[in-house]
Amino acid sequence: MRRRVLAGVVAVAVVAALAAWQLPRLIGGADDGDTRAAQAFAAAWTGGTLASLGWDAASGADPAAQVAALTAGLTPGPDDRPAQVSVGAVTRQGDSASADLDVRWELGAPWQYATRLTLRRAGDVWRPVLVPAVVHPSLGPGRVLRSRVQQAPRAPITDRAGGAIVTDRAVVTVGLQPSRATDLAVTVRQVAALTTVDAAGLLARAKAAPPDAFVDVVTLRRDAYDPLRDRLLPIPGVVLREGVRQLAPTTAFARALLGSVGPATAELVAASGGRVRAEQSVGLSGLQRQFDAQLGGTPGLVVESVDAQGAAAQALQTTAPAPGTPLQLTLDTRVQQVADAAIAGAPAGKTAALVVLQPSTGDVLAVANAGPDGPGADRALTGRYPPGSTFKIASTLALLRQGLTTGETVACPATVTVSGRQFKNAEDEQLGDAPFRTDFAKSCNTAFIGMAGRVSGAQLQQAAADVGYSAYDLGVGATGGDVPASQEPVEHAADMIGQGKVLASPLAVAVSAATVASGQLRRPRLLAATPAAAPGPTLPQAAVLQELTRLVVTSGTGTALARVPGGPVGGKTGTAEFGSQVPPRTHSWFTGYQGDVAFAVLVEDGGFGAAVAAPLAAAFLRGLAG
Repeated sequence: MRRRVLAGVVAVAVVAALAAWQLPRLIGGADDGDTRAAQAFAAAWTGGTLASLGWDAASGADPAAQVAALTAGLTPGPDDRPAQVSVGAVTRQGDSASADLDVRWELGAPWQYATRLTLRRAGDVWRPVLVPAVVHPSLGPGRVLRSRVQQAPRAPITDRAGGAIVTDRAVVTVGLQPSRATDLAVTVRQVAALTTVDAAGLLARAKAAPPDAFVDVVTLRRDAYDPLRDRLLPIPGVVLREGVRQLAPTTAFARALLGSVGPATAELVAASGGRVRAEQSVGLSGLQRQFDAQLGGTPGLVVESVDAQGAAAQALQTTAPAPGTPLQLTLDTRVQQVADAAIAGAPAGKTAALVVLQPSTGDVLAVANAGPDGPGADRALTGRYPPGSTFKIASTLALLRQGLTTGETVACPATVTVSGRQFKNAEDEQLGDAPFRTDFAKSCNTAFIGMAGRVSGAQLQQAAADVGYSAYDLGVGATGGDVPASQEPVEHAADMIGQGKVLASPLAVAVSAATVASGQLRRPRLLAATPAAAPGPTLPQAAVLQELTRLVVTSGTGTALARVPGGPVGGKTGTAEFGSQVPPRTHSWFTGYQGDVAFAVLVEDGGFGAAVAAPLAAAFLRGLAG
C-alpha cells in the first residue's frame, strides 16, 4: 500500500514538473528566446540602437530608419526614442510570438500607451517584425506621429505686497520685409537710427533673408514704441507685429535678478531632460530660469497621427496645460524703482550695484545693477570685492569689545609700517593725535592699523560675522562675506581696513549697515515663502556704532548725505584698492541707513567712496523721500 502511495506522489510530481516546464513555453519566460528578443528590442528602442538588431525579412529595408521616420515629429530631441519600454506577457504559437509592450515618452508631458511586438523564429533565432502598429497601435501605412505642446499660462513674479512685478505686457516687434522696401539700404538706415540697432548688421541680415521674410529688428515695450510709431510707419518695408511678453514694470527693474523669458535655446532644451521643447517660451536667466518649472507650469500636450503631408490628424492624446505658480519676493516695487533710477547715475562706463534692506526684518527691498554689464550679472548679490573702509564697522566692533572708547586719543599719521609693509591714508591725509570718533568719521587707515595688535584675527572674524559678514542662503545665487582669521601681521593689518583677504558682496556690506541700524543681526531674506531667520543677539555696542556712523555723515567723509530729506542718516564710506597698478585702482563704496532702510552702493573702479558712491546713495534717499 505504501509503495502505491509513493508511486502516486511521484507521478503527481512528474506531471507538475512537466506543467511547470510547459508554462513558459506558452506565455513566455525569462529563459525563452522570444522573450529575450522582445527585451532586446525594448532596450534598443530606448537606447537608440535599433539598427544593431537582426530583423525579420518582412520588416523591409532599414527598419531603424523606418521607425525614426514614424516618430520624427514626436520628440524635441534629435533622435526620437521613448523614455521607457517595458515588456509584458509574451505568447507563442509555433514559430511566431507576440509581446505586449508598455511605452512611455517624455514630450514635455508624459505620454504612455500599450502596443504589441510580433516576433518570428528562423532556426534558433527570434527576430522582431516591424509594422507601423509596433510604434503605436493606431498607425497604419502612410501615417506618422506628431506632437505639439500648448504653452501653459506663466505665473507672475510678485513683490512683497503680492502685486505682479513680471507679468504679460504689451510689446511691438519692429521688423523689415525686404520685398516691400524701395531702397533697402535707405530703409535700414532710417530704421536703425530710430531704434538704435546696428545698421550694418541689420542690412546684412536683411540682404541674406528671403524677399518676403520678416526680419526682426527690435521688440519694444508699447510705451517705448508709441513715440516712434508715426516715424516708423511711413518707412517702406517696415512691418510691425503686436504681442505680449513677460516683462517687469521698466527695462531696468531688478533686471539681473529677475532675468528674462524667451524662446528656449538648444542648450536649455538639451539640459531639460525632455521637459522643455524648442517651441516653448522659458526662463532664460535669473529667477525666471531658476524657478522656470514653478513659474512656467506644465504645458499641455497634443499627440496626433497624421498623414505624410501632416494633415488628416487623428488625436491620440490631449492633455490640458496647468498654469504656473507665482513666486513672491520681498522686493518693494517703489523702492526698487528708486534704486534703479539712482544707480543709473553712476559714471558712464562704470558697473554699479545697490542693495536695499529692511533692518527690522532683514527683507531685501531692492537689488539694482547698472553699467555696461548691469543686466547680465547680479553683482549686487553675487559680486565679491574688498569692502575697503566700509569694513571698519566690523573692525570698530572688535576694538570696542577690547575696551576702546570713542574719546580715546589714537594717532593718525600719514603712514604706518608693519613688518616692512607701508600703509598710508588716502591722499596722504593725516590727523595727528585725534579722538577715535574723529579717526572713524574721517576714515583714517593708519589709526586702525596702529590698533591692529589689540584684536586677534579670530576676534576680528567673529566681530565681522556678528554684523553680517558670513554665508547666506537666499534660495537664489548670493554670496556673503569672507573674513579670514589671519595671524600674519601684515595681512591682519590689511584686513582691519577691509583689504588683505577680506571679500564681501554689496549684500553683505548692506547687512552690516542694517545690523548697526537695528542693533542686532537679521539675516537677509528674498523669497517671501522662506521663514524669516531668528534675529541674532542684541549688540551692546550698537548705540556707539550708530553714533560713529552718524558722525561720518555730519562731519566726516559722508557729508554728501548730510542734507537729504527724511530722518537722520548714518553710514560709512569705503575706497577699496584692487589690482597691481601704481597708484592702485579703487572701488567706490558707501553703506548706510535711514529709518528702517539700509543700503550699500558699489561702483567698480569708481575711485573714492566719498566722491562717487556717497552721492549715489544721497540720490537714492532723495528719491525715496520724493
